[in-house]
Amino acid sequence: MTRLLKFEFRKLFRQKSFYICGAVMVGLLLITTVSINFLMNLNDAMVQTSDGSISMGIEGYMNYNGLQMLSAALSECNFSIILAIFLSLFICGDYTNDTLKNVIAKGYGRVSIYASKFIVSLAAVSIYVVICWLTSFISGSAFWGIGTLSGDATPGSLAIALFTQLLLVYAYTAVFFFLCVLLRKTSGSIAIGILAPLVLSMILSLLDGFFHEKTFQLTDYWLDSLLVQSSGTFIPSDILTRGIVCSVIYLVLFAIGGHLIGRRHQV
Repeated sequence: MTRLLKFEFRKLFRQKSFYICGAVMVGLLLITTVSINFLMNLNDAMVQTSDGSISMGIEGYMNYNGLQMLSAALSECNFSIILAIFLSLFICGDYTNDTLKNVIAKGYGRVSIYASKFIVSLAAVSIYVVICWLTSFISGSAFWGIGTLSGDATPGSLAIALFTQLLLVYAYTAVFFFLCVLLRKTSGSIAIGILAPLVLSMILSLLDGFFHEKTFQLTDYWLDSLLVQSSGTFIPSDILTRGIVCSVIYLVLFAIGGHLIGRRHQV
């Protein structure tokens, strides 16, 4: 198992897509921060040349700071899309390049192979998450200062919100890992990984609109919505609980499902 982990980490850090996808995330976050700052400056100029009728728009922008950008980082850079692309390239390459066949021929079991690949994928995703958090915090602080936690927010509530976001990203990883093992084709996995979450979100939204239930929304239990709802310095306890429980369920089910499918594949 240790040798497999070393082998997978070596492949990860030698893979160009790992660095390219990370650079794209950073670039998108920086573009977002610069765009917000531009809009703030534009609104400031408009206030100076007109009456106070647009002051409400200014107040919305005044809340931005390093801590706010940190808490919203993962929902500001199309994280799930880039994650789907990276995992497809990283995982499906083992099938297209016959790497998996060669590893099995050396006597390693499928459980060890799957576990090592999954662990390294989680490690890579963790690196992406930390980079996104740091990029948003540093760029936000550079424009608007670090800021302070307002209202009921505390360092503890911010830490719990970030922890929930990390669990949700791990759940995303399990879902995309499952798709990659199921499809085994890079192009197909990328396409499905990008389109399936979008289509599912649309279907859930339509079902919510059809049933008109105000106390229960299907979209509240999907990863996209949970990640957005968890983006803040203070998140209500019911949302945090739902996010943590759902992320663990997604993570366990799709991790086990991916392993069961991978065992039946012929290589």
